[in-house]
Amino acid sequence: MIELKHLGKIYSSASGSVEALKDVNLTIADGEIFGIIGLSGAGKSTLVRCINLLERPTSGEVWVDGQNLTALSEKALLQVRRQIGMIFQSFNLLEQRSVLRNVCFPLEISGTPKAEAKKRAEELLKVVGLADKAASFPSQLSGGQKQRVAIVRALAMEPEVMLFDEPTSALDPEMVGEVLEVMQELAQSGMTMVVVTHEMGFAKEVGSRVLFMDAGKIAEQGTPADVFDHPQSPRLQDFLKKVL
Repeated sequence: MIELKHLGKIYSSASGSVEALKDVNLTIADGEIFGIIGLSGAGKSTLVRCINLLERPTSGEVWVDGQNLTALSEKALLQVRRQIGMIFQSFNLLEQRSVLRNVCFPLEISGTPKAEAKKRAEELLKVVGLADKAASFPSQLSGGQKQRVAIVRALAMEPEVMLFDEPTSALDPEMVGEVLEVMQELAQSGMTMVVVTHEMGFAKEVGSRVLFMDAGKIAEQGTPADVFDHPQSPRLQDFLKKVL
């Protein structure tokens, strides 16, 4: 279970400060597919990055499986992060490593024997239809293939939670479907997933709950039917008119 308690995040710069999150309180149950939608700048990416403390909140607490992550030492936090996979807009693959060695990388860092890491990586690449790309390098892949490799690399650590920060926003439209298909299969496996997305169809069809953010706050949340078919707030109604 993920619990966010009175979460706040302020970014400061020479030109002033921006309050990206404002007293966010949220509980995400194990096995939920939790979609986060909203306009650019609403605080969606900041929120999901606070869950594994890639962004450290200015105030409040983040609890995952009964542990207060905001109170952990850096060493203890690193251990917890192994159970929280993260997929970004950009693929963050290691260009000098082959696809197979990219997937092996986190396993090697965690001390998994090389033969075991290789076997696990090969099995996962088969699952997402990329076994024939094992010896290829990232520069030889399409955007959709790169994102599938990034997902497999995160799955190699057998995480309990997967966080997605707009995983399809950097892809050409024809490549979006192949990544969403992998994510849909993950959802069916019972994996807890938190997905910041502009793909309303995915949030509506796959999500168990959807949250609409506006100006750093939770403006509305509920089942996909609640949010998409019966929006309550004028802000959400206006947003859906523009994106659906």
